[in-house]
Amino acid sequence: MDWQAFGFKEDPLQTTPITKSTLELFTGHQEELAICKRVLEGRNIRLVIEGARGVGTTSFANYLRFQAHAQKLCFTPRTEIKVEQGWRLETLLAAIISSLIREIELFESNESIISDERFKDAKSLSTRIAETYRSFGIDAFGFGGSYSKQPGVTQPIIVPSSTLGHHLEDLINLIKATGYKHGVLFQLNNLDIGEIHSESDMKYILNALRDYTQIDGSNWFLVGDNGLKKFIAQHVDRLDDIISHEIALDPIAIDDLPEMIDRRVNFFRESLKVELPIEKDVFHYLYNITHGRLRYVFGLVSRLLNRLHVGGLTDKITLDLAKPMLVALGRDRLKRADITANEEQILIHLVADPNTTVSRMVEQVAKSSQYIGRVMASLVEKNLIHVQKNGREKIYHPSIDAVIAASST
Repeated sequence: MDWQAFGFKEDPLQTTPITKSTLELFTGHQEELAICKRVLEGRNIRLVIEGARGVGTTSFANYLRFQAHAQKLCFTPRTEIKVEQGWRLETLLAAIISSLIREIELFESNESIISDERFKDAKSLSTRIAETYRSFGIDAFGFGGSYSKQPGVTQPIIVPSSTLGHHLEDLINLIKATGYKHGVLFQLNNLDIGEIHSESDMKYILNALRDYTQIDGSNWFLVGDNGLKKFIAQHVDRLDDIISHEIALDPIAIDDLPEMIDRRVNFFRESLKVELPIEKDVFHYLYNITHGRLRYVFGLVSRLLNRLHVGGLTDKITLDLAKPMLVALGRDRLKRADITANEEQILIHLVADPNTTVSRMVEQVAKSSQYIGRVMASLVEKNLIHVQKNGREKIYHPSIDAVIAASST
C-alpha cells in the first residue's frame, strides 16, 4: 500500500508496538496506567502484564517503561527481550546484558560508564558470547535446525549464570550512579504458555530467573498471554511470592477507538487536509468481530485497502463495501488451508459456539470424542482454531479469519 500517495509519511495502521518515538500514539487504559505508575514508584518491582494476543500488552508495557526512563526513575533498553522457545537461563541473561550494553553505547551520552573497567569487562564477555552463538548457529542450521527449537541440539554454555549475574549487577550499579533512581527496568516478552513455551520450559526459566530478579536496582516486566499470572501462582511459587503486582489488560474500550485512530492520522499525515481513506464504522465493525484485538483490526483494514485499490475508482471504503470483501478474504484463507467438508462443519459449529471443549462439541455433532479430537487437531495445525489449556481441560476458539468467513452463513 502506497501511503505516501494518500498524504501519509508512513502507514498509520502499522501493527508494530508503541516505541520511544511514537509514545504520543498511545491511547486508553488510563486506570491501569495509574495503578502501574504507582507500582513503579517502588524499588525492585516485578510486574506481570498479561492479555490476549493483539490487545496491546507490549505497547502498554513500552509506554510505562519509556515514561519511567524519561523521568529518570529507571533506565531501560528501547527493545524488549523476546524470550525464545527453549532458552536456557544463560542464554536469557546473555541477551539481557547484550541489550543493556547496546543501549548504553548507542544512546547513553555518559562517558563515565563506557570508560569504566566493569563496563569494558561486561562488553568483552558479551562479544565473546555473541561470536560463539553465531558460530554455533551456523553449525545448527547446517543440520537443518536451530538450537531454540530442536530438542537434540544443546545451547552452548560459555559462561556460568552466576558470572553473568555478577556482570549484570555491575552494569546496574554503573547506571544507578548516573542518576536513575531505581536502577534498570527490563521487559521480558513472549511469555506465552502453550503458544511459544511448554509448561515445563516456562516453569524452568521462571524458576531459574527468580533469584536474578532480586538483584538490587533491577526491575522487571513479565509480559505474556492470558493465564501467565495464574501459571506463576500454580507452578512457580518462589517467584509468585515476590510479584509486586499483576495487570490483566482488556482490549481498549470501544469509546477510545476514535481517539486512537485520530492520533494515528494526525501523527503520520503530511497535511491537515489528509484523511484516512476508510470510514470509522468499518473499524467499529472489526472491533466487535475481533473482540477489540487491534492488531487484527489494523491488519484486516490493510488487507482491505490493498484489495480494493483505494485511490483508483474507490476513494473511501465504506462498511457496505468492506463486509463482502472481508468475507471473501476469510474464505480465501479457508480455501488455502485446504480444509475438508467435515472440518468445515466443525469450524462452523465452533464459530457459533466459541471457547468450547471436545466434550461439548461431541454433544453438538453426535460424533465420537476421538473423531472430534482428530478434526480439532487438524484445524489447530492449519491455524484456523486456537487452543488454550485451563488446568487439564483444552478450550478451543476459532481464528478471526474463520469467524469472518462464516459471518454470512
